[in-house]
Amino acid sequence: RKVRLMNQKRQVVVLMALLLAMVVLPSSYAASMTLLAVSKTSTGLVGTDAGLELDIKDGSGRVFISTFPLTNVDTQISFRMAKEFACDFLDRDCSRYDFYYVIRSKAPIIGGPSAGAAATTLTIAELDRLKLDAGAAATGTINSGGIIGPVAGIKQKIEAASRVGLKKVLIPESTRYYSKSEEEDATENSSALLANDTIDLVEYGRKRGVEVKEVAEINEMVYELTGK
Repeated sequence: RKVRLMNQKRQVVVLMALLLAMVVLPSSYAASMTLLAVSKTSTGLVGTDAGLELDIKDGSGRVFISTFPLTNVDTQISFRMAKEFACDFLDRDCSRYDFYYVIRSKAPIIGGPSAGAAATTLTIAELDRLKLDAGAAATGTINSGGIIGPVAGIKQKIEAASRVGLKKVLIPESTRYYSKSEEEDATENSSALLANDTIDLVEYGRKRGVEVKEVAEINEMVYELTGK
């Protein structure tokens, strides 16, 4: 009987240790989401999709970025900002973790800070164990106070989202109307244009099976992508 009680106590201790590890340690698998990007061609801007993964491991607060192909310096800076904003947003001490971001893109080079808001949301979701909507994507910079900032090539990114089967794209607030003068090519269907020669990107997305929604700050983006 004593042996049986000792075995039961050992089992309880092991179970408690496992539960504690689940609470304290970050997940051992990489969370992922789809990014939307643009690349320059001889005929203008072309939208493309990219994959973003994040793995959080025990460490000392460092940020590692692995990309294929290469990224510009401002892209790397935006990912470091994403980690800081995510930790501040959750009021989480991240000094015990290292953050490993991996980007894989079909574009020859990844440039600009337009993945900052998406990377922040992915980091929040991974730290808080939230499930991301696999059929949605977001574009926008991350700025002071968690504000989502404007980016270029939103129309082309919506086209890319439609091609790869995404159902929702989040864009920065006040970027719904796209000026014809921003076009690199003049092949747009005139039926999608408004009287003032601009494109309503919400309507443009709807015709391609993509819900386009404006968001102003990171809390809205987290809600739209996780439901939390």
